[in-house]
Amino acid sequence: MIAPKHRFGGVRSLTHGYSRDVQVVLAHADPGVRRRFTRVLSHVGHHVEAVDAVDAAIERCRERPPDVVLVDVALCRDDEQELLAALKGDAQAYRSAVVLLERPDLDLDTAVTALRRGVQDFLVEPIGDAELVARVEAAGRTKVLQEELVVQSARLEAMLFEDPLTGLSNRRFILTQLAGAISAARRHERPLTIAIIDIDHFKAVNDEHGHAAGDRVLADVASALREHMRAEDQLGRLGGEEFLALVPDADAHVAAAAVEKLRAEVAALAVEHDGAVLAVTVSIGWATWEGESAEELMRRADEALYEAKRSGRDRVEGAPATVQRRI
Repeated sequence: MIAPKHRFGGVRSLTHGYSRDVQVVLAHADPGVRRRFTRVLSHVGHHVEAVDAVDAAIERCRERPPDVVLVDVALCRDDEQELLAALKGDAQAYRSAVVLLERPDLDLDTAVTALRRGVQDFLVEPIGDAELVARVEAAGRTKVLQEELVVQSARLEAMLFEDPLTGLSNRRFILTQLAGAISAARRHERPLTIAIIDIDHFKAVNDEHGHAAGDRVLADVASALREHMRAEDQLGRLGGEEFLALVPDADAHVAAAAVEKLRAEVAALAVEHDGAVLAVTVSIGWATWEGESAEELMRRADEALYEAKRSGRDRVEGAPATVQRRI
């Protein structure tokens, strides 16, 4: 079904194919202009809040950031920079598209300066109804596209750095964080401990209860581990049922207690799935950095993990100190 063509004063609505209403704040000293612009934009489905001063416009934008801010340049000729700084410096209002209502004598240098300060577009008098609607909708589309880019960027970042099942850092990112943690420990001469955490008998969970149950176990274990780690600690999923914890500023004595607490917290979990309660335990191998490479540190922690599993699982084992400390 084709949408009807709206007309106002001989102007066809440009909202066909663009269903999103544009939220507009209009700042203009002339009440006649405010009434006309409000009438035209409202007629084609947009919402307008009209004010008569820049300060009022800034206040409205901070309270509820609009898609588009229409500002008569005569209101801010002396403090245009202040207006833009107030809007673009606000945590929410900076996304609003600013369109200046300009006089016919607008020169190139003035326009370029305003654009570089954050102005999206200009409407130069005399301003027809069609041009008003077209520019407002174009600015509204630009704002929507900018928001979509922000969302897409966040999704891309999550894909690059986040494990989708647990929400933890993925293998690539946690190993990058490990390299950074070692660099910081070396630079500041501070201790660092890492722990490799492995869910016991995880294959049996998948085989007996299905992969959905396995996913639930992974997510619940990750949540329990993260909840009981310090804010400065880092946790990532190495892959499968293995996790890597980075515990900065923790020597062997502190690390032993902290890692044992993680084991106990997981052992206390009762993972529910399809009416069944699954008991979960983890084996943990940890190692305190002694000046070696990330690969060597990981190898020592992995050997300690193997010893924990060989000794019966649901255990914590620390890697023995090396004979010679390498700095």
